[in-house]
Amino acid sequence: MIKKISILFMLFFLCLSLPLFATGSAGSAQRAETEAEDEGEDEDEGAVDGEDQASASDAGYEFTVERGFLKMPDGVSLAVSYWMPKGQKAGEKFPVFFEMNGYRKDDLCYLSWDYPVGAFFARRGYVVAKVDLRGTGDSGGAVPGAEYSEQELADCVEVVNLLSKKEWSTGNVGMYGLSWGAFNSLMVARRKPPALKAILIAHASDDLYYQDVHYIDGVMHTDVWEAMIDTYNALPDTRSYALTPEFFANRFDRTPWHFVWKGHNSDGPFWRKESARFHPNVELPVYIIGGLLDGYRDTVVRLLDSPNKRVKADIGPWKHEWPDTGTPGPNYEWRRMALRWWDHWLKGIDNGVMEEPRFMVFVRDPTPASEDIETCKGEWRRGNWPIGGIKGRNLFPAKEGKLLSSAPGEGAPCTLVYKAGSGTGVHGWWGETSGDMSSDDEGSLVFDSEPLNETVEIIGFPKVHLTVSADAPVYQWSVRLEDVWPNGEVSLVSGALINPADRVSRLKQTPLIPEEKADLSSEIHFTTWRFKPNHKIRLAISNAQFPMAWPTPYKGATKLHPGSGTSLHLPVVDKNTLAVVRGLPKSEPEEWPPDAEYSGEDEGKDTEIDYNPKTGAAVYSCGIDQRMTIRATTYHMQEKNTWKVNDNDPAHATYEAVTNYTIRPPGRELKLTATFRVASDEKNFNLSVLRQLFENNKLVREKKWDKAIPRKFH
Repeated sequence: MIKKISILFMLFFLCLSLPLFATGSAGSAQRAETEAEDEGEDEDEGAVDGEDQASASDAGYEFTVERGFLKMPDGVSLAVSYWMPKGQKAGEKFPVFFEMNGYRKDDLCYLSWDYPVGAFFARRGYVVAKVDLRGTGDSGGAVPGAEYSEQELADCVEVVNLLSKKEWSTGNVGMYGLSWGAFNSLMVARRKPPALKAILIAHASDDLYYQDVHYIDGVMHTDVWEAMIDTYNALPDTRSYALTPEFFANRFDRTPWHFVWKGHNSDGPFWRKESARFHPNVELPVYIIGGLLDGYRDTVVRLLDSPNKRVKADIGPWKHEWPDTGTPGPNYEWRRMALRWWDHWLKGIDNGVMEEPRFMVFVRDPTPASEDIETCKGEWRRGNWPIGGIKGRNLFPAKEGKLLSSAPGEGAPCTLVYKAGSGTGVHGWWGETSGDMSSDDEGSLVFDSEPLNETVEIIGFPKVHLTVSADAPVYQWSVRLEDVWPNGEVSLVSGALINPADRVSRLKQTPLIPEEKADLSSEIHFTTWRFKPNHKIRLAISNAQFPMAWPTPYKGATKLHPGSGTSLHLPVVDKNTLAVVRGLPKSEPEEWPPDAEYSGEDEGKDTEIDYNPKTGAAVYSCGIDQRMTIRATTYHMQEKNTWKVNDNDPAHATYEAVTNYTIRPPGRELKLTATFRVASDEKNFNLSVLRQLFENNKLVREKKWDKAIPRKFH
């Protein structure tokens, strides 16, 4: 079974780049380079149109892209690139917003999103800055011990300070970013550096244990991003690729983050220290963008629920992408809407952006069970938060696969045989398009409503309450809300994983007591959907969601006990209080760097899924094979990720990632190869990482790490 690779994987690999040498106007770009060391609530009712996208900042500046450094208090210099407007009058000053992450802005992620963002806003009188995390890209210092470290956030605070004092700066600074840059923007906003006036973020997590890629919903997960970023961290600087003693000490020989993440396999201070969900309210203005197919979408709603009334939020139908190009669409030009946000908070323009409705969401009509959906049907709506007119509706699983409107009497339980390799249809996380879920449902308990007589529309968090029992102390549950079409196809609406060890407290996990009933409760990730007449509402329940959820070690079975304690709660739109949005700004052409191009046709290796229910063997693999040229240097990135398990021996599951990054400056070749392996048994996760660095086909350095980490409740 062959399926197209998720664009999420490509986005993680290619994300957040910028060109080093360029000059821009409406349609041109030329080379330029500078290097410097710097020291130091009234809401609308009824149908509404998209806001007037004309802006006081639609000025048509030309710009240059310049490179420099920002010196931190400890003397370490961070590499920065600026999209710099050319002043239209002597001494003209500009506000600035920036992003900092570890994605190597100058080479491997050069060809991606930063240039279109920088060019758009520089033409409108903003300086846009991109900063390499210390120890990565062209920045000095050592790779931090993990992402979102205290050092990283302290550096961000100092960057705010330094940017506010530039001779070209008005003193007003913003932060922005998608994913990593969104995470640390929220964290820095809590620190409230004086010059930071607002943030604009997309796809951010406020709960690093439950909603990041290391432990999805509290369940052990191995993600393609983990191997990717640990490989990035072992590469030399982007200027000369110098293999110096400092490079080996500060990068290549540093312990891979893999061991840090897997070594903290329960919730606690490590994860909560910077998770906004568990800290005082973020008080700065926040514009947050989410996606109905993004794994971090719940953060949007939690921020709207916070006491901070200066939160503006959009949730569209796409995955881990910006709204102008995200799939599936429909799309809109988010930069036009962001411009009004920045005009208000960084330029002090009274444009009414904060008097508009705070919340906009795409309400989906049934989306066919296909992984190739480019555009969803439905409509944009916006209005008050919290949404009025939502009325809960409870449905109850019952024997013979029925989903009833009233609780059945307590009868015999429904038995579910654990099949560790099932669940591949959802892929890597709750953030991808999926095909027909029927194959996943074969390894699940399935409960269907009667065919609907009228449309049932939901907006919000569905919830499940399950009374279960099991024959072993460690299992996990996956719950999926699905739409059964009249022709029998099954679309995924949303889902969630449940780790029963967290049922009393995430901070004090407790095992299941074999054969004793336990009550589990969970929100299903935020969603919108219209179940149409003649469709059925389905609740699917399983103990596996491979490879998203690492298999638990015991071969056996669990039981679901129907009755009043087992239910599905739907947030049904009883009365629509949101206004239809028309006339959103259309996506505009994006400008890309003139001195770089993809030079290979194979931009992604297909995902391969092989699950044989008869033998129990399951193999899931995905990868990339990407070539590009930036000026005189060529790059070849190859990755292959493979997960394996067998239903008959779920304790012994494996994950292996092999990465090969080849960089060819004129007259030279560097190749970094890394192998990451996780192999579980009944008691441990056995981790190993091997790094090898070659120069002109000669092995220059090799280092290996091995560690066994107790499984605890996974």
